[in-house]
Amino acid sequence: MDPAVKSTRLHHRMPTVFGPFPGPRQSFDGHRRDGSSSTSSEAFITFKTPKSALASLLPPSFSFQDTSSADEGAYVTLASKRLDKLEWLAFRGYNIVSFYIHGTQYGSPSGVVHKGTFLPVLWEDLADPIISGREELGFPKLFADISISQTQGSYRMSASWQGSRFLDFGVEDLHVAEGSAPGLAPSEAGTDDGILLHRYMPTTGRPGVAEIEYPVVVPHAEERKIQQPSTVRRFVGSGGEVSWNPLDWQSLPTLHHIVKRLAEIPVTSIIACGLTEKVGVADFSSAKNANGEGTGLPMSS
Repeated sequence: MDPAVKSTRLHHRMPTVFGPFPGPRQSFDGHRRDGSSSTSSEAFITFKTPKSALASLLPPSFSFQDTSSADEGAYVTLASKRLDKLEWLAFRGYNIVSFYIHGTQYGSPSGVVHKGTFLPVLWEDLADPIISGREELGFPKLFADISISQTQGSYRMSASWQGSRFLDFGVEDLHVAEGSAPGLAPSEAGTDDGILLHRYMPTTGRPGVAEIEYPVVVPHAEERKIQQPSTVRRFVGSGGEVSWNPLDWQSLPTLHHIVKRLAEIPVTSIIACGLTEKVGVADFSSAKNANGEGTGLPMSS
């Protein structure tokens, strides 16, 4: 491969010998993708749980924000989303399940504190966005078969791996609500400036040693400059259900430990649930190393 080509500000992923790789953030010839006509339909359940149930899921130097409240509760959102009419997939789409922990923060070695929502894991049912999101941005994406069904006033989703169903999700009694949809993070959780991630890539031939490991931040304000989604319809639900089934190592040979841990998180109370339909899908190209541009600093312990 021509070194001059490799040095351009285009996305490269394996196999690199074929040149820049098309994906959500660039076409085969390097042009930016247009997400203005892409659509999303996202159902969500936001619930409260003890902070102690989530503490071990926060990476080093991550913590909960101090909201000047004696309440030891934390806020979590489980969201099921369908993306459609994506230009980068020739106007096809795919499904996503995301687990968000709100009211978190990361303190960088330089003293800068990034406040927002930590995303420890998400599942998608298509390889292309999983590969691009993991390699280019550091999103902790995994594969699952995701089935969504929606009827009048009801939304159901199930996630499985090779026929082993490990998650059932539902929102009931959906009814139309007025106005634009608020963000997923409740105001009680604290400041929500963006999505926080923990990027990790192992060193070949050295198990347990990171090639790179650093926090990533995706600022909401920067994403809105790239693509401002608009609400088409918004629904509010009266009840929601989340049921994790960790099964065993034979049924979920690569996911059992993750699902088992998530199943241990109690739902103290449901804060909100609903469904939002939007036009305009962001591409997360504003994602950056939270320790500083291009620093690649190790995570502090």
